Amino acid sequence: MFIGLYKKPGFIIGTIVGLYLLITALFDYFNVINIYTYSPFVDGVLGFFLLFAPSLIVLLSVNQIKSNPSLLNDMTYAFSDTGFAVTGMTFKSEFSWEHIIKQKEVRQFLVLYHTKRFGNFIDKSKLSPEQLLFIKTKVTKK
Repeated sequence: MFIGLYKKPGFIIGTIVGLYLLITALFDYFNVINIYTYSPFVDGVLGFFLLFAPSLIVLLSVNQIKSNPSLLNDMTYAFSDTGFAVTGMTFKSEFSWEHIIKQKEVRQFLVLYHTKRFGNFIDKSKLSPEQLLFIKTKVTKK
């Protein structure tokens, strides 16, 4: 997830600006440079926030997943010509291929996105090469 965030231009620019603000605030505090006519405290806090925003996003995402015990149990995927079904301990969801807007491979996972930000993570190691090819051919680019 860190890698995915740092590939986005907004996070790259935010990290560079945050690093700049934090370093200049620290240098001003230790009297190495004197570029601020006001207290650099606010710039330092903003720089710290911008620098660690991706970590905060990942931490909040992990806590959200851990808060739902149903998502931590094993899930079974069943694929067909019309779509796929996900069955967990306390739920069952069915998705048609038309509702999958994109697919993405992230290390050992194949992610099938239903919206821009939400999708199913499928462990590729549990799928045969034929199954992977079948899934990839069913997902149409939009």
